[in-house]
Amino acid sequence: MKRKQGLVAAVVLLLAGQNALASAPEVKDARLVAHEQAVQAYAASIGKPVPVVQDYRVGTSMDVARLIEQTPQARGCEAAPMLITYEDTSGQLVTVRYRLEGQCARFQSTR
Repeated sequence: MKRKQGLVAAVVLLLAGQNALASAPEVKDARLVAHEQAVQAYAASIGKPVPVVQDYRVGTSMDVARLIEQTPQARGCEAAPMLITYEDTSGQLVTVRYRLEGQCARFQSTR
């Protein structure tokens, strides 16, 4: 019975923590800020609008004609947000946000 109460308490704390995170102000990753600035400068230089960031969904088809900018991979073992901006075959700029596990030392070869 004590174990069940402990699990219930842990779930309540976890959910409370998630709600606190949801209301916390978002901290911008420097990699993403640099990406956005580079894309804004590029779009201005070619006279095209800055693309709206779209979230990647499984099965999304990406019509990449030319890669413009890609966020460098994060350090650490958690999945981190990434951005990729490309020009599609119709000439439009497209930015897609996705998550990718960072460069984690535990997965690096020691050879």
